[in-house]
Amino acid sequence: MDFYLNQVLSAFSSMDAKELSELLNPESTFQDLPKNLFVRKVEETFKEFKKAGDAFLEVESGNCCNLTCNPTLIRTAYRFTGDKTRNYLDFRFIVELTDDGKDHSILDIFECYSLRCKERKDWYGEQIRLSIFEDEMPGYKGSPDEVIHTEIALRAESEFIEGKDKLNLDEAETWILKYMPTYEFFNENGQFEPYHFWSWNNFYWFFKGIQHSLGFFKNWEKSLVVEAIYLNLDLPDEETLIEIILNAEGILKENGEEYFVLALKEKNSFQIALYSLPFEGNLVDIFYRYWAWFAPRQETLVKKYFALNETETDEFLEDKDELTTAVNIRLLSFHLDIRKGAKDRGEDIPFGLGEKDLPPFCK
Repeated sequence: MDFYLNQVLSAFSSMDAKELSELLNPESTFQDLPKNLFVRKVEETFKEFKKAGDAFLEVESGNCCNLTCNPTLIRTAYRFTGDKTRNYLDFRFIVELTDDGKDHSILDIFECYSLRCKERKDWYGEQIRLSIFEDEMPGYKGSPDEVIHTEIALRAESEFIEGKDKLNLDEAETWILKYMPTYEFFNENGQFEPYHFWSWNNFYWFFKGIQHSLGFFKNWEKSLVVEAIYLNLDLPDEETLIEIILNAEGILKENGEEYFVLALKEKNSFQIALYSLPFEGNLVDIFYRYWAWFAPRQETLVKKYFALNETETDEFLEDKDELTTAVNIRLLSFHLDIRKGAKDRGEDIPFGLGEKDLPPFCK
C-alpha cells in the first residue's frame, strides 16, 4: 500500500531531486509553482542540508493544525529533519486515494508553518524554508535593466564570499565601487513590500551590510583612541581619558555598533561578522588592537561614575529590550548623562556605586 507516496517520501529523505522530479506529475503545480521550479527550489534546500553535514532527512508524519489554512483540504503533513543538524522542512501533502484504494496520488505539496508531529521530539533545530522569489514566478516580466542588474547582483555576492571563510574588508572598497551602480539601481527602482522577496534581495542587503561595516571601521580608525595610542598617551589625565572614551562611544552609537561593548567584553569571545563570516584585514586589525586599549579604561571609568544604586539598577535591567539595556548600562556616556541631569536638579549621586555586586555584564 502507498507504494507511490512512499517513493516520494523516500526521495525527500535521500535528498534526491532527480528522483523527485521523475515522480511528481509534470502537469501539476506545487506551492503554486510549476513542477520544475518547485523541484529546483527543494533541491536548493537539499544542498543547504548537505553542506551543513546532513546525510539524509528523517521522515515524520504529522498534521497541519492551522484550521484557517486551506480548511477544505486534507491536513496530512510531513516533517523532514536533518540527521545531523536537526534542521527541518515542513510540507503539507494534499493527497487522494487512488481508484483501486491501494495508494495515494499527490495533488499538491506546499510549505506548512503549523505542523504538529504525531510523535514530536524536543531536539529540532531551525525550520528551513524555500527561497521563492517574485521575479522567478511564471509570467513575471522585468524591465531589460532589471534583468541585467539582477544577473549582475547574483554574481556579485558570490564573487565576494565564494569559497571564503572570512570577509576581507581590504577588498571591500573595490567591490563596492564595482557594484555601486547595481545597488543604486535597486535602491531607486526595487520593490520593498512586506512578505515579497526578489532574487536580488540578498545582494542588496549584503551590499548595505558591507558598506556599513567598512564605514564603521574607517570611522574607528579616525577615533581619539587611535590618536591617543599614536601619541603614546598610555596614561592620559582623567579629563582627557573621558574625552577619548566618549569619542569612541559616540562612533559606536553613531554606527549602531554599541553592542560591541557587550560582545567583546571577554577577549576573543566574539568575532565581528556579517552573515556569520568574520571580517579580516588591516582595518579590522586596527579595531581589535585599539579596542584592547579602550575596553579596560572604559570599564574603569564606568565603575567610578556608575550612577544607579542597586534598586535602580534592578529596575533598569527589567527593561524588555535586554540587549539594549545590557549595553547602555556599560557605557560611560549613559552614566555621565544621568549625573549631569542630577546635578542640574541639585541632586548628588555618590561615587563607588559600580564597585558593588552587580550583574556579571556590569562588572
